[in-house]
Amino acid sequence: MKNTSLSPDHKQLILGTALWGWGIERAQAYELLEQFLLSGGTMVDTATNYPINKRQEDFGLAVRWIADWVRQNTSSKLALTVKIGSKDNMGSPEVSLSPDDIDRASSTLHSQFGSALSCVSIHWDNRAEDDIDGATIADTVEAMSRLEQQGLGIGLSGIRHPELYYKADPSLSRKWAIQVKENLKTHAARAAYEAWFPDAKYLAYGINLGGLKTEAAKTNSSMELRNINIPQAFTQKLVDFLNEPHAFEPRPTTLNELALAASFVNPSLSGIVIGPRNTDQLDNTLNYWKSLQAQADTSTGQKVFTRLFEELPSD
Repeated sequence: MKNTSLSPDHKQLILGTALWGWGIERAQAYELLEQFLLSGGTMVDTATNYPINKRQEDFGLAVRWIADWVRQNTSSKLALTVKIGSKDNMGSPEVSLSPDDIDRASSTLHSQFGSALSCVSIHWDNRAEDDIDGATIADTVEAMSRLEQQGLGIGLSGIRHPELYYKADPSLSRKWAIQVKENLKTHAARAAYEAWFPDAKYLAYGINLGGLKTEAAKTNSSMELRNINIPQAFTQKLVDFLNEPHAFEPRPTTLNELALAASFVNPSLSGIVIGPRNTDQLDNTLNYWKSLQAQADTSTGQKVFTRLFEELPSD
């Protein structure tokens, strides 16, 4: 049984960087980072292959931007998670996750970020389930276990065979911070992991369905960049909910607030990765999140959003 004792008040907002260099310029990225830290946030998530914009010259760009910022701001309270393993930013499944690869990557990250490096996470491991790859994944897990013993957090994201990670070292099952795409449309990724890691720490990304708005997506929007298409019937049901009477407070008035509220009351989530495109969006998210912490009744929220989830049209 999944442990649901986590208090929503202690859930963490995590600043995501997937669009840094892909719709967000360097100056904008630093504005977002600094505003997030000034607001009291600390946790930032990135990956060695961000942005995944299929421009080879941009491979690792987000990490380089953050490293440059850290060198100029050595006293910040930044706590950085870096996802490693992907060989390119073209969206391919190719990974470099041997023990030597992991040791080199973590050593490089330590030299770039020092004490700001909080967690190293495996990213997009699509290796198939067979004897050879099973042994290789065991080697990967052993290397990650050494990082954990050194005091680093360890994580998983986009793992094709979580059962191999569990079987390689069951003693780590509570240690992993697992990133999952979770929103009002799906919780399938978490369900796949929970079969093996029922007590892991789950962090949701993609909570607002790629920046879904009540109006048509704008040019260069997050949805357009990622080629995300949401059925109109699904969007309309969410809009109807915003206008219907219900018992949840603080009442969400936008689709982003609706996504935040649903994630806030979700007892399975320990944190939420947000991806604002500008400081206005970040402000709106932070302000509503503070309202949730001050006013939200978790029990009422779980009932309200469970009902909404059940009523939403399927694909």
